[in-house]
Amino acid sequence: MSFDINIHKIECFGKHGIYEIEKSSDQKLQVDVKITIDNFQGDEIYDTINYENVVDDVIEIVKTESYNLIETLSKKITQDIYKKYNSESNIKIFEIIVTVYKPDTILKDKTNNLSVTYSEKFK
Repeated sequence: MSFDINIHKIECFGKHGIYEIEKSSDQKLQVDVKITIDNFQGDEIYDTINYENVVDDVIEIVKTESYNLIETLSKKITQDIYKKYNSESNIKIFEIIVTVYKPDTILKDKTNNLSVTYSEKFK
């Protein structure tokens, strides 16, 4: 048995992209995070992953890192979440799926939104 923790549309701002304008000023990004964890016993916050901390972590990564590709950003978020929360007591992460949305690209007149999804399973 397992639980899926789903956090949708975390609003973030950062400098990600291949064009100079994308690197010179913050742009809006949104991030979805799905974390599948093992079944656990108890009813305390330390029995699971604190969603508030995950949201803050994602916002910080998007704000402080800078990547050419949102593919790289989505993988970085996944790996950082796994490293931080899988080592916490009694929490076993089976899978993390991260989607990064970039609504304000040069294609915004032709598309509603662009996104990249990265998923990784852990043993």
